[in-house]
Amino acid sequence: MPIAECGFADPGPRARRVLQFIDTLMRGGAERVVVELATRLGRERLDPAVACFRQEAYADELAAAGRRVHIVPKRRAFDVGLLLRLRRLLRRERVAVVHTHDLQSATYGLLAGKLARVPVILTVHGLGIFRQRRSAWLLPKLGCWLRRVVFVGHWLQRAAAEQFGLRPRRPVVIHNGVDTERFRPGPPEPELRAELGLEATALVVGTVGNLRPVKDYPTLLRAFALARSRVASVALVLVGDGSERPALEGLARDLGLGASVRFAGARDDVSRLLRAFDVFALSSRTEGISMALLEAMATGLPAVVTETGGNPEVAVAGATAALAPVGDHERLAEALAALLADPQRRRAWGEAARRRVEADFSLDGMVRAYEALYAELVRR
Repeated sequence: MPIAECGFADPGPRARRVLQFIDTLMRGGAERVVVELATRLGRERLDPAVACFRQEAYADELAAAGRRVHIVPKRRAFDVGLLLRLRRLLRRERVAVVHTHDLQSATYGLLAGKLARVPVILTVHGLGIFRQRRSAWLLPKLGCWLRRVVFVGHWLQRAAAEQFGLRPRRPVVIHNGVDTERFRPGPPEPELRAELGLEATALVVGTVGNLRPVKDYPTLLRAFALARSRVASVALVLVGDGSERPALEGLARDLGLGASVRFAGARDDVSRLLRAFDVFALSSRTEGISMALLEAMATGLPAVVTETGGNPEVAVAGATAALAPVGDHERLAEALAALLADPQRRRAWGEAARRRVEADFSLDGMVRAYEALYAELVRR
């Protein structure tokens, strides 16, 4: 079966193609980074394209930007045919660098890169890449052969070394970044509260993420139920979808939360929704450098987050956010109630959060760092 493509424009003879390769192009933080790199890298020097085993999202956005998407289906546990198709793709498209983002894309990308004599790098977005037993065995070995391994946070580099033995020869830390023009403070649209079924005067706690076990939304729902008993007129909005939604809706009913909780589903207008929130909450058991948290901070929102993964590297306790232990709904509720009851603190923390993102987690800064890395590899 031929490789499927969408979106195309001639970058010119001098451009070197950078292929972003990820297992599945779906809605998520790592996938958002892939799309931002694919759409923002300068075509005149580093022509970007995307490859994946399966695509579930971002087709319109990538096509509108004129970016190529190569669908390379994986048909069996170890697909030799896929390896050969990838090698042909790298040669035909004159790929100069393969940038992988998952375990399988790193494995196939590295082998195909060796055959086509193309350098391959991997970005580790979180500890989730080690979730399978073979990952913990394979990644340290891949790390010795990959040209660079990028970590999205210093904590992640340390954790990968200490817990899983991933100690690449030339590690690089590049923080995730967000578009501070798209995600910026501003008044909420008046009709949005009505659209979500929220009272006009209610304070709104919001969260954004796939409804998966790692996000630990049961803890957030229990924390919200407790905070709601202490703060008048407050609502919770969960933006995102996933396998946990029916169970979470059932738990919300069991907790008697009724109309105070809204499941907004997967949305394309997250920047619009964030401006309707008063507090951002994140209850995850583990996180990389959370794109959802960065987007909320860029929007000028104070946050209550779990003290795990990259959250303490992004959110400054007592200055932009309150941190609570993982799985502790009572501590999470205390932090939510205190912040909801203190408008001056919410304002001060939100302003500090915006400044922090502008200084250390901007999308422009992330893109420039990757451009410099690609240029270094192309020159070698």
